[in-house]
Amino acid sequence: MKTNFSLFVITLLLVGLLMESCGTGSSHTFVKSDSGVFYTVHERGEDTSRPAESDIVTVHMDYRLDDTLLFTSRSLNKDFEFPLIKPMFEGDVYDGIKLMGNGDSMTFRIVADSFYFNTAQLTELPDYVVAGSPMYFDVKLLNHRSQESFEEERKDEEIRLQGEEEEIIKKYLSELDLVIHPQTSGLYYYPLKQGKGKRPDSGDMCRVELTVSLLDGTQLYSNVNSGDPLDVEYGKGFDTQGFMEGLGMLKTGGKALLIVPSKIGVGSSGKNGVPPFTPIQYEMELKRIATIEQVKKERKQRIIEKEKALEQRKLNEPRLIRKYISDNKIDVKPNASGLYFIEAEKGSGDFAQIGDSVWVHYRMYTIEGRQLESSYENQDPFRFALGSGTIIEAWKEALLLMNEGAKATILTPSTLAYGKRRLRNGVEPYSPLIYDLELVKIKKP
Repeated sequence: MKTNFSLFVITLLLVGLLMESCGTGSSHTFVKSDSGVFYTVHERGEDTSRPAESDIVTVHMDYRLDDTLLFTSRSLNKDFEFPLIKPMFEGDVYDGIKLMGNGDSMTFRIVADSFYFNTAQLTELPDYVVAGSPMYFDVKLLNHRSQESFEEERKDEEIRLQGEEEEIIKKYLSELDLVIHPQTSGLYYYPLKQGKGKRPDSGDMCRVELTVSLLDGTQLYSNVNSGDPLDVEYGKGFDTQGFMEGLGMLKTGGKALLIVPSKIGVGSSGKNGVPPFTPIQYEMELKRIATIEQVKKERKQRIIEKEKALEQRKLNEPRLIRKYISDNKIDVKPNASGLYFIEAEKGSGDFAQIGDSVWVHYRMYTIEGRQLESSYENQDPFRFALGSGTIIEAWKEALLLMNEGAKATILTPSTLAYGKRRLRNGVEPYSPLIYDLELVKIKKP
């Protein structure tokens, strides 16, 4: 099923987006419409109808500053659709789209301040935006229709997807050579191990070991052998209706395979990144049943233990840094911030400044030498506007010391990196990190 979007929602994605160089729109001649929209036409389709306020429009859209791409709808991998709402300021893109027919391509020019203060509802401009500078929206209108027509399309799509879902489940069961008759709710329950204890009652805290996946094998979650117990209150909403129904069928020590259709799962809107009308699978074992009071006590104790472990890591960090400096015979002094900047190769171009668009190749290592990330593997340097808040403080400080073409290694204390956070790529709390940086290119604003 297609999803509604609004420009405001997508605007929220700007924080942390990568930005890349693009062609300027200032070379085009812009015409001002009666509604105050500045536009230029690139292509006209054969459609003579025009969208009205509240219509649902489907578009390809880029928006950008003179030399910086902020957003492209092509990165969404799905139709970019939103209702055509009332303009938020004179010359707003919403009014501009009303000038278009299906197949038309146009560029709209606005003052960037209007977008950030009205559409994005920011209280100040980002560092990389100059007050009063132009902002461009490149739009191709693919389709427009009324709310009523959109709802009819949505219902037809739901019927089609529901039929496909049933066939997917049948095929999956056939491939597993399983004959399972669904429960009244639609849940498919297949016992893998019989339990010997009691079944949960309302209010019981159930400790489960759980793997959640799509039927194609894509794993969504697992706490198996993770050392991170999952305690769920039986009868209280958790994840999906199908999960709770299956949990109630288990006895302590029991294990089962659940296939949960979307009507008791992710539903017609999808959930947690799972598309609408998608069946999911749980492989679940009920390890024990306890009281809420018991679980609360255990959780409190785990928090205390985690805090102690974090404090120990924090205290151990300076020792790790001193050992690295000694082992690698580093003789540079740290900056006032604690950053060790080790120049490997001087560049020949301009020095980087706040507001510049920069291209940076990097390798990221733990202080023990294990590589966590590298832009060299795909030959794809990281592109961003310096000062836009998309990078850690250590990078910002180091890049301001580098000119185009320069290379450096930085030893980064956690205070300039990720602090007490744990990242999926393997960064642990209070971890000093090593980066090899190469400032490939600088583009001035």
